Amino acid sequence: MLRSYLSFLIVSLLIATGGCSRPAAPTPADGVLASSADLVRASAGDAVFQASAMDVARLDPAVAARYGLDPSRGGALLLVTLRDAEGNGLPPDDLVLTATASVLPDPPKALGLQHLQVDGLNDYVGVFAARAPANVQFHVSATRHGQRAELDTHVQLYPP
Repeated sequence: MLRSYLSFLIVSLLIATGGCSRPAAPTPADGVLASSADLVRASAGDAVFQASAMDVARLDPAVAARYGLDPSRGGALLLVTLRDAEGNGLPPDDLVLTATASVLPDPPKALGLQHLQVDGLNDYVGVFAARAPANVQFHVSATRHGQRAELDTHVQLYPP
């Protein structure tokens, strides 16, 4: 149920953000990343990780309601993708992925990430509860085949 919820959420984000600039058959996560103003990338061996954050309050209300997200409660969505240098899917193999989130001046808290696999592509999604106005900071550490990558991104949450 959670997997279908997150898959639908990402597809809905793609539709709500106007599509993808990638010419090959894009995945929903690629569309979200393409529309993100604060996309970050890091490599670890043959793996390329991309991370982006979005304000849950800016999600389409019908989509948020259908899956139990209350935009009025706020929050920040973190999306992390695992690809090769050409954008193709990679198996997670021995991937260890951890994330933290914080709103300054609070210390970082662990953020659980849900794994989604869509058409052979591996994506990871987490939602951090925060109230606007806030600047939510995310830190992601990824280790795969002994290679390590670090990503930092953020999202500004605005009052309605």
